[in-house]
Amino acid sequence: MATALNMTMKLKQDADSLKQLQGLKAIFASKVQKPMEEAMRTSKLIHFARVLVIDDKYIQVLTEFDGDKQVYTEFFRKALPDLFKTIFSLVEGAPAWDELNQPDAFYAYSRTQNVRALGDNATDTEHEGYLFSAYGNKSVKEILPKIGMQ
Repeated sequence: MATALNMTMKLKQDADSLKQLQGLKAIFASKVQKPMEEAMRTSKLIHFARVLVIDDKYIQVLTEFDGDKQVYTEFFRKALPDLFKTIFSLVEGAPAWDELNQPDAFYAYSRTQNVRALGDNATDTEHEGYLFSAYGNKSVKEILPKIGMQ
């Protein structure tokens, strides 16, 4: 069954950080999106993913994925280090990338930024809230062949 990541982080509000944020927003579609999509597609773990900026005050990394949470965060740390280095450099109170660029530290910090969804799931052992799935417990690896994609 898919698990949700609702990583929501408060952005720094100083002029330099806001300028860097505008730069990230300006290049996201042309320079970040394609490598991000390629990495996620090869993982065969991720159902859906998006990055949102809310009023230049918060950044969210929202995903639905299969499997172990630590394996999942380690995939992102290894596959997209430049993106996460940039994102975390803009986040208020985030440790430096040199500290985060280790499996346990990246996982631990990511978990502290995960916002609980409203509601409950019967299988919600970590109290992460409600997540609806139209296709039950099917994984990405099970779904792709059924829709003609490998």
